[in-house]
Amino acid sequence: MKTINAGGKEYELYWTTGKVEETGKNMETRISGGGGGGATFGGYGATAPVNIQSQTIVHDQVFLVDDKGLEHSYQLQGFNLACRASNILSIVQSVKKGDKKGYYIAALNHTTGQAFYNKAALNSMFRRPVWMLLVGILACIILGSTFGILYMGIFVLPILWAVEGSMGAGKFKNTLNIEEYNEYHLPPSTAISV
Repeated sequence: MKTINAGGKEYELYWTTGKVEETGKNMETRISGGGGGGATFGGYGATAPVNIQSQTIVHDQVFLVDDKGLEHSYQLQGFNLACRASNILSIVQSVKKGDKKGYYIAALNHTTGQAFYNKAALNSMFRRPVWMLLVGILACIILGSTFGILYMGIFVLPILWAVEGSMGAGKFKNTLNIEEYNEYHLPPSTAISV
């Protein structure tokens, strides 16, 4: 187990290292849209443009056998993991101190030397809690009436909040040493991917 501080919180990192026995991959496409419609009256009118968006999410299923001969199965979302049977792989999970559930944040392929990450989970880990952002915006509104320039914080704070998550995640990725995770550290049985 390893402990890191992220976004003002303490996380425990657990990982399982083993030989890949089998893998599977599925793709899910989520489509959303809106708009369209409109009205005319007396020969005049307008229509709203239609906006359609799609997002493809990759689901990886991996079966590992650890050095004790125990088999572990993982269903990972958003990694797009590249591995095959016989590769040595570590699945890293973060659990906020005091919690029983956590997130799979990294898959480390020791055979190829590649690391794959759950970007959304990492960004969420390294961001401050939402309530802190809301308190900051509220303070800008209240103090902005006295000191006009503080109104700018209403627009700046959300940007800084989002950037903090991606910068922390980037720093974590850059300082990660794959070899540190080559040992076997079983996560708590109650920790599951959320």
